Amino acid sequence: MMSTPSYESLSSAKAGPDWMQSIPDSTNLAAMSIPGTHESLSTFGGDSTQTQEGDSTQAGNLADQLAAGIRAFDIRVRVVGGETDPSGTYRAGSYAIHHGMVYQHAMLGDAFNQFRTFLRSHPDETLLLHLKEECTGQGVSCTDDLTDVVTPPEPDGDGNLLTVPISDNAKFEYRENLFKKYLEDNSDLFYPESVVRDHQTVVPTLGAVRGKVVLTAVHGPGGGDFGWGLKQAADLNANKDDSLAGGSCGTNTDSAYHGCFLQDEYGVPNMMAIASKRDYVRRHLDRQNSDPDQGKKLYINYTSGGSSGAYPYSVASGCAAGICTSQGVNEFLLTYLNEGPDVHAPVVRTGVVMMDFPGGALIDKIVSYNPVATMAPSDSTRKAAGFLRNAIDQHGSPGSLRIPQSYTGGHFGPGGTFGDTGYQSSFTYDNAVTIAALLKKGTEVDVSHAKDLGDSLLYAQDHDPVNDGRIRASYLPDPFVTTLGRDYPVGTPYIGGWSVYTGNMAWAGMAFAHLYQATGDSRYLEGAKRAANWIQANSADTRGAGGYTGGYADTSTKEDGSGMVQRTWKATEHNIDVGAFFAMLGRLTGDQTWKDRSDNAFAFVKTMISDDHNHLWTGTGLDGVTVNEDAIPEDVQTWAYLATLDPAYARTTDWAAGRMAVTDNGFTGVSFSAVDTTGVWFEGTAHLLAAYKARNAPGDAAGIAALTAAMEKAQAQAPHTDGKGIVASSHDGLDTGQGDKYYASLHTGATAWYLLAALGGNPFRL
Repeated sequence: MMSTPSYESLSSAKAGPDWMQSIPDSTNLAAMSIPGTHESLSTFGGDSTQTQEGDSTQAGNLADQLAAGIRAFDIRVRVVGGETDPSGTYRAGSYAIHHGMVYQHAMLGDAFNQFRTFLRSHPDETLLLHLKEECTGQGVSCTDDLTDVVTPPEPDGDGNLLTVPISDNAKFEYRENLFKKYLEDNSDLFYPESVVRDHQTVVPTLGAVRGKVVLTAVHGPGGGDFGWGLKQAADLNANKDDSLAGGSCGTNTDSAYHGCFLQDEYGVPNMMAIASKRDYVRRHLDRQNSDPDQGKKLYINYTSGGSSGAYPYSVASGCAAGICTSQGVNEFLLTYLNEGPDVHAPVVRTGVVMMDFPGGALIDKIVSYNPVATMAPSDSTRKAAGFLRNAIDQHGSPGSLRIPQSYTGGHFGPGGTFGDTGYQSSFTYDNAVTIAALLKKGTEVDVSHAKDLGDSLLYAQDHDPVNDGRIRASYLPDPFVTTLGRDYPVGTPYIGGWSVYTGNMAWAGMAFAHLYQATGDSRYLEGAKRAANWIQANSADTRGAGGYTGGYADTSTKEDGSGMVQRTWKATEHNIDVGAFFAMLGRLTGDQTWKDRSDNAFAFVKTMISDDHNHLWTGTGLDGVTVNEDAIPEDVQTWAYLATLDPAYARTTDWAAGRMAVTDNGFTGVSFSAVDTTGVWFEGTAHLLAAYKARNAPGDAAGIAALTAAMEKAQAQAPHTDGKGIVASSHDGLDTGQGDKYYASLHTGATAWYLLAALGGNPFRL
């Protein structure tokens, strides 16, 4: 049988390894169309047992399926080796992958390794796994290797001990404990809610399960449920008698393997019966698409079938021994999906389709029903996260100490002012926001990068020349740590900006707090405490309304830290940062002292509200009392609301949106301050987007839509963009009014803020 677009042509699929990237995170798995394989690793045993292309040795054929776009897998296992004690406690053993009595030259651990390798490289995908105990011990089935399962002997009437056959309960306990061990050893791989015993969860959204395997169900040899997986998919006979929102299940529940939401009529006794199997597939597809509530129910449609009179390849292809006498199920399904609504009821989605020998065109057709946009928010945010990860990895590999350049390209690119390598500084503030954004993204690879960057900030804190908990304004990334001992002692981080600003310290502390909450690693909590103690010891102020001063600035001409001068002014921005950070620390430690200090910082912020209550002033002068009304910045207007969620600051958010609105060469958003409104400051535009999402007041939906579109346009079209990151401003030389300028160069801080805002994140709150 030659391969066709619908049959045995995996390599021709164009869906590829990342087709889930552009599907919104909010999409429920039940609302998706997902291609899958039945007996996913069955490639040995000849015509009667082979169901898939390739060679399943060590589960190698899974790599081809994953690359082609297959995302749902059906794996059958046999118990080999091992023993239990009299109580049924697991001691050893493993699962071999079988189709009936035929070993498929792979163990379950091999399949898990293939899944893990794929998801680490493609963290935006998710995989569905249905696991079944294959061996019934009858007929052509296999027999579990349970000879070492111990059942206590029982005395007969004369007191003699008799050997007792292994009970079904003992076998069940063994299988149960064996699978528990697999879950313990692979806890990183699975969506946690799907592997909580006797707590079967509802069908999740795609965003909740990216980078993970979703266990749909684990079934015993007789089809019994072991208590793991998704509630709806757990029982083969589940929902058989349920009614759909649009009516009953009708006549499509023909056996124990056919319920409202699952069709697995696998018995196809001969070639003529392929027509009946085609009809089962069609009727199940039609029922799903007539169900007005289908987007909340996981429909699973098996196209597979077989018997001694019609092998699996024959059911899929319609052919036997080179002679094609019927339309195979695969060809039928592709034809049916390609037919328009003038032929039959329209297909909105396919649900999960489990196939034997799927063809590339059939895979692509199933995938095409998913809600994909050219630049869907989820696609855009994944590109932003990829930009941040790549920036972190530019000067080191995963697991190593490394920090990213804050600005790249354009004005800050190689040549001219900044030499052959471009502008090298890596700002602590940008790195802190990057950590928060990657943790919010939440995939394994994103969290791993956030931890590596957090570890680098901890290293900088622990190896500072003063070593009092301070973290400097910026560091140099290439190299980050000296190995020569020429400018600093060996092991010292290369310091770019020696200043120690209160706001930066608070941002680093917030990053550590988020890392501690995400990982439970006490090192991050200790780093946060050291940063907080430095702020309290060096910036706490009793003048005027209290609060915290600006920290210390390096005023030396050599920029070597020899001219550290205390900044006695108080910034509204810094006090927002400190208030949010200390509130986090109070929550994490339970220490009321930090909560009191947080209240002190926020009390100062309240004194900065203008008389008309429309905006916040910049802070104070050097005396710590006189209000500074110069260059009123955008960030304090939105940050005050994000940090407190206090309705008093809803007006300041709206003031910033109106007073600093900008349109520049087709790009829209807000500027840094009212001093220069000729260009868009994209980081500030992301602040506003985050505030709108956090507030979610009447009318905010329109603002969210407009700002999201504006940021996506900047990502795709702004000067010097790479299509992934966000540049700092819409044109070069945007004046802040505070002595600095922004340029149209890619910026980790702006990108991280966009990622946070687009995902509904709020870095000021745990």
